Amino acid sequence: MGPGTGCFTHVLYANVPERCKVIVIELNPDYIPHLREAYGDLFEIIQGSAADLDAYVEERGWPRIDLIVSGLPFTLPSQVMQPLMATLQKRTDAGAVYRWFTYFPRMMERHYRRFAFRRVRSVFLNLPPMWIYTVN
Repeated sequence: MGPGTGCFTHVLYANVPERCKVIVIELNPDYIPHLREAYGDLFEIIQGSAADLDAYVEERGWPRIDLIVSGLPFTLPSQVMQPLMATLQKRTDAGAVYRWFTYFPRMMERHYRRFAFRRVRSVFLNLPPMWIYTVN
């Protein structure tokens, strides 16, 4: 979710087994052509809202999600954040691993109070420094 220009998507693309089914959800239509050109042979690129994750999964008839990776900011409007958080809670309660990063850990913690998250890594060589978290 929220791949933007594809920095993290590139790493996933290089490491995911071909048998895996991957959807990449990006809201900004300006990024879609690049994402489709770079990753469209292995990943399905969707121009849409991450808040609609459940609908995308149901459309494909998938029984579950194993991994969710997010580059979404925490400054999204509440009409997006609230349903997205509910979907993420539902999916992680069902066993999905959810990984995300933030540049603002204090702000992130407000949104993820309901989750049993833990910090995986801090990357201080990144500018600005980045914190990586996981659920499950």
